[in-house]
Formats: sequence, C-alpha cells, structure tokens
Amino acid sequence: MIQKIKNAWALLNRSIYTGTRLKDNLRALTYVSLFTALLGFILLIMDLFSHTTSMLVPSAATMIGGLLCAWLAGVKKDREKAILVPTIFCIVAFTVYTVTGAAKGTAILWCLLLPIGISYFVSVKYGILLSIYYTILFTVIFYTPVRDLVAVHYTPEFMDRFPLIYASMAIFTAIALVQYHRGILLENEYTDRLNAEVAKQTAVAEERSRRIEEMSFQAIQTLVYSIDAKDPYTRGHSSRVSQYSVKIAEALGWDEEKRERLKWAALLHDVGKIGIPDSILNNPRRLTDTEYNIIKSHTVTGSEILKRGHMDPAAEHVARSHHERYDGKGYPDGLAGNEICEEARIAAVADAFDAMSSNRVYRRACDKNHIRDELIKGKGKQFDPQFADIFLKLWDEGKLDEILSQDATDKDGDEPAVSATMEKAVAEFVAAQDEESRLVSDIRKEGTYHGALNVDYEQFAKLYEFSANLKRRFDHPFEMILISLNPEGKETPSEKELERAMFFMDQAVRQNIRDVDILTRYRANQFLVLLIGTESEGAKIAADRIFKGYYKMSGSSSFSPSCILLEKENTDR
Repeated sequence: MIQKIKNAWALLNRSIYTGTRLKDNLRALTYVSLFTALLGFILLIMDLFSHTTSMLVPSAATMIGGLLCAWLAGVKKDREKAILVPTIFCIVAFTVYTVTGAAKGTAILWCLLLPIGISYFVSVKYGILLSIYYTILFTVIFYTPVRDLVAVHYTPEFMDRFPLIYASMAIFTAIALVQYHRGILLENEYTDRLNAEVAKQTAVAEERSRRIEEMSFQAIQTLVYSIDAKDPYTRGHSSRVSQYSVKIAEALGWDEEKRERLKWAALLHDVGKIGIPDSILNNPRRLTDTEYNIIKSHTVTGSEILKRGHMDPAAEHVARSHHERYDGKGYPDGLAGNEICEEARIAAVADAFDAMSSNRVYRRACDKNHIRDELIKGKGKQFDPQFADIFLKLWDEGKLDEILSQDATDKDGDEPAVSATMEKAVAEFVAAQDEESRLVSDIRKEGTYHGALNVDYEQFAKLYEFSANLKRRFDHPFEMILISLNPEGKETPSEKELERAMFFMDQAVRQNIRDVDILTRYRANQFLVLLIGTESEGAKIAADRIFKGYYKMSGSSSFSPSCILLEKENTDR
C-alpha cells in the first residue's frame, strides 16, 4: 500500500501541462481567476449593503487573490507562481471560515468545490493536498474539544457527519483525480510518440521526395542533353533558354514556385525534337517545305510527350506554343497576344535570342547589333513587347553575361582544335604518299613523354607514343589513318561546301569509331584517326563504315573521301 502511494505521488509530480495543453491551461486558469475575482467583488458589494462586516475581508481577499492569479497566469505566463496564490488563499481563507463559522456556517461548503477546481485548473497534486488538509482541519475542529468553541455556528448533526462525508468525498475524488492525471500523462506520452513518429515519417518522406526530385531532375537533364546532342550546334541551348526565361520572370517579380515551373517548362521546350530525324536537324542547306513542316511538328510532339508524362501544364503549353507569335502568325495553333500563355511568350523571347546568338549548322552566330535590331523589330509582332523590353534591359545591364559566357564556352568546343605539338609534328607533311613515313617519324619525335600519361584529344602525338609503347611492351596493336576529302570535278567547291562536307565526315567518324579511338582535325580537308587495338584489316573495315556513314548523311556531295593507312615506325626496339 505504501509503495502504491509513493508511486501515485511520483505520478502526480509529473506535470500534465506541456505544449498546447499548457497554453490552454493558462488561458483557462486566467478565465477562472477573473471569474473568482468577479465573484469576490459581488460578495464584497453584498457585504457592504448588508453590513456583514465579518465577511468584508474574506470577500476582498477573494477579489484580490483572483486578480493576482489572473495576472500571473494571463500576463506573466508564470504557472508556478499562479498555482501558489489560490492554494495559499484556500488554506488561509477556509481555515478562517471554518473557525469563525462565516456566513452562518455555510461558507464552509465551498470547500466541497474548490479542491476539485484546483485539481482541474491548477494541479491535481495541490487539489489532493488541499482535500487532505481540509479533512484534518474538520476532524480537529469538530471531533476535539475545539468543537465547543465553534458549536455556536454549527448544529450537532452537521459537526458529527460533515467530517465523515468530506473525508469520503476526498478519498473518492483523490482516486478519480489520480486516474485523470494518469490518463492525461498517457495521452501526452502517446501524443509525443505519435509526433515523434510523424516527424520521423515526415523526414523520411521529405528525403524520398528530395531523392525523387533529384532523380527527376537528372532524368530531365538527361533527356534535355539527348535532345541537344542531336544537333551539336545547339549544345546547351535548352539550358540557356531556361536560364534566360527565369531572369525575365525574376524581373517580373514572380514568386519562387512560379519561377520554378517556368524553369522546367523552358528547359523542356524542345523535347519534341526527339522525334525529328537528325538528317533534317543537321541539314545545312535550305529546308524543303516538307522538311520545314516536319521541324514545326516538334511543338505538337513535345506537347503530347509532356501531357502523357503528367508534367506541369506550363511545360505542356510552352512546348506547344513557344513558336506562336504575338501577332497570331505563328504555329501550330495561330494564337495571338494573351491567348498564348505567359510562360510560352517568355520562352519565345529567350529561344529566339539564343538561336540568334549561337552557331547553327546553317550559319554563324549573329552579331550583337543585328540581334538587338531583330528583337526590337519583333516587338508586338513575334514577341510580347513587355517581355522583349525586359529582356533588352537585362541584356544592357549585364545581367545575362554569365549565361552568355556559358554559350561562348559551349561554342568554343564545337570544333576540334589542333594542338601546337601536332601542328609542329605534321608541319612537313605533304600530300605525296612517299612522305607518309616522315609524318610518322615527326609524330614519334614530338610525342615523346616521360611518367604517367594524362592527355586529351588535342595531344594526339602523345597518344600515338602511348599506343606505340603498348605495342612494344604488350604487343597491343593499333593503326593510324589519314582521311581526306577531295573535290570532284573541275570547278573548285566553295569554302562553305567544304565545311559542310567536313561536318558530315566529323559526324561519320564519331559515330563509327569507339570511345577508345582518337580523332583530330589535321588540315582544312583532313582528319587523323588513331584506332586502338586494331590491325590493318580492322582499320580498313572501320574506314569503310565511316565512308558509308558519310555518304548517307551528305548525299550527293562535291567531295569524295579517301583514306591512307599510315605506316608505323618499327616499335620492337
């Protein structure tokens, strides 16, 4: 029994008021205290009018105590001090009421209510302590010789029975309140566990969402890269259009969520090009009407792809409408003005600017003045005037320079460069075949290296030396071939025709040799190719595949390809 009492007491020492429950309790305690103060004020007025002077002090104390408790709970938010006020008041006031027989002995009846109120609004522990104190007080006053001193205020039957009734009520109330306290503690523990689990699951969900978003981002980036890769002259185009579009949205004051939607929509604006044949995308000549209609179909194709992929509606609209014109003369739907969604109108400006400022298979990048003139002339016709003006302002203020520098970096890598080492190594090479071994000798001399090899495509000479070392030490074969494009007929083709043919040959070589093989442009009409792990027969087969790929892309070209298998200097030394 003693242990159970100790356990119950330990239980009561654990507060049930935390978090939201604490706020609610302070609010309730404030209201109850104000009500008590009002009650004290009413009793004080009644005492003054009835000339009951004996109750003036208790009534005033009730009013003052209620106000003080309300101030501590409602204003100071100090629950510990707020608890002490009603507890001390109940002990002092009801001791005085019992001894003096206040209100003709009826004031004592308030003690039946107050401990329960204290338990619910202040503290179960303090409520039980008050019940114990009152039980002892009534027992001492009514069952000891003190009884004779207060007999004038109470009837004998009341003094005989009230302590027993109160003690019984106190015991039942204490048991009920302990159960109430325990239930609240269990509820708090359950709530804490539930909140912890919710927080844990929320963290897991957020992490999963982050990973899914990251995977989605990577998937979209991969898709965008694959689209841009179809046309080497537009590498990075989708990314730059997305960045330009976001810059316009920032200038418009769009919120972050709306800017993010525009970012993804603009990034995917050309997704429909995945279905356009490379031969049309990479065609440097003027397109036929049929080819142009196929190109235009990428808007509808992109819209359908994104619709089936359940992407944000903005992405679908931008993919379909970024070639619509403000004057209604665009495609595919001939929309005009505000019929075109804002995102598509913004992307249209960004798309046109990047198209003009980038190298394309059919032309070089336009100069800055030409681009500015085109944007200005296009206001109200091709472009939304507001968005075009904002873009020009951003350009003038240098806020697009970082994106433009990315464009320049991309374009720098479009064409293979010949290293200084390679130029020096093959400087004495002439078209005559009897000088082929001299080229190999020069390459070997200039390509000598020591230590670990870490090179790129430009260091062709060192790669040759590396391959020769593999051949010498491990009998690992390799071949080097020189591919030339020779003009057909008596008329000399133009430089533009030569560049077109060289572009197709570059593509044919890259598509028909392996990642471990090496390609570099040697002269205006020649490529050098290093084939690793290949004998002479394998090199001839590779050359045959390259030539077939070239003819497939170039059609009837003014240049015919030829291939020379370069002799290698003896590597068995």
